[in-house]
Amino acid sequence: MELTFDAPVAEHHFAFRCLPMTEGGQTCYGLQYGIEPSGLLCEITDGFGNRMCTGEALDPHDSLNLRAEGTVYVDRSEAVREELHPLFLFPSAYTAADESLREYLRECRLLEGKDGRRNLPFCLMDCLFRDFSYVPGKTDIHTTAAQAWAGRQGVCQDYAHIFVTLCRLAGYPARYVAGMMVGEGATHAWAEVYIDGAWMGFDPTHNRLTDDTYIKLSHGRDFGDCTIDRGCFKGFASQRQNIYVKVED
Repeated sequence: MELTFDAPVAEHHFAFRCLPMTEGGQTCYGLQYGIEPSGLLCEITDGFGNRMCTGEALDPHDSLNLRAEGTVYVDRSEAVREELHPLFLFPSAYTAADESLREYLRECRLLEGKDGRRNLPFCLMDCLFRDFSYVPGKTDIHTTAAQAWAGRQGVCQDYAHIFVTLCRLAGYPARYVAGMMVGEGATHAWAEVYIDGAWMGFDPTHNRLTDDTYIKLSHGRDFGDCTIDRGCFKGFASQRQNIYVKVED
């Protein structure tokens, strides 16, 4: 990840959620990471179990680069049962439903079990993939599920937010996930639904269940709990973020 500024900044304090989690069927080995320019850097775990790099770069700088590299072993062949936290049942800042989403849920319920469709979360994913279009630039990181649904266009973050919103409306606990997929590009977002005592990954952007080609970085109620870059600095500058991901199997 590269952060660039159009003017020098100083006393930069940051928190990055960019390290693969060790949970369920995923384990991280040999992870190495660092920042340029060099500064204080340490690792903590937030309230959702997400790994975070926190630190500071005090001297004036016009860019900050973070590089992380390691090996992740993923095996999702067996569901890992765990206790449910009830907060994943309720709306959050990005996943509050409006009447349009409530009406859409009612329409999707009519299709449950028809034409080979399985239970409601599968039906919701199938319907959302059909009725929502992947169009970059129509939304941004501040767009809520209701706002994205109003335009019927967005990116993976919007697919995940809308899907989580619909699942929670239907009584299924659901959470937002940020991570990576095999290949090159940027980060990805999907969702997990709590079914029969375990979390199951759904990727509504691609209309598929997640598998061993998905690497989790973080999960939470919505994007706000999984923000990759958060921080503050002193200086009059605008910031630009570039993220480059390469995952090889």
